[in-house]
Amino acid sequence: MQKRAVEVEIFGQQYVIRSDLSEEQIKEVANYVNEKMREVAEGTKSVNTLHIAILAALNIANEYLQEKGKKEELLQRIKEKTERLEEFIAFKMG
Repeated sequence: MQKRAVEVEIFGQQYVIRSDLSEEQIKEVANYVNEKMREVAEGTKSVNTLHIAILAALNIANEYLQEKGKKEELLQRIKEKTERLEEFIAFKMG
């Protein structure tokens, strides 16, 4: 897939993002980062953009890791239920 360049605004700054993602996906990601930075800025007295960006990145990473943990837990539950179902089927057929 060909990389495309999309101009986005994050926290008052213009950026050109080059990606294989669709324009809509790039804008969605940029909007999400922008929202997280605005949330952090509202909750802190810092006006240092780098500080705000790092705090926003930490919040995003925390959200990601929580969702990753939920996914792994769900996959484990599915695996356990599948194994029990296979044992049940084997018992009924045997």
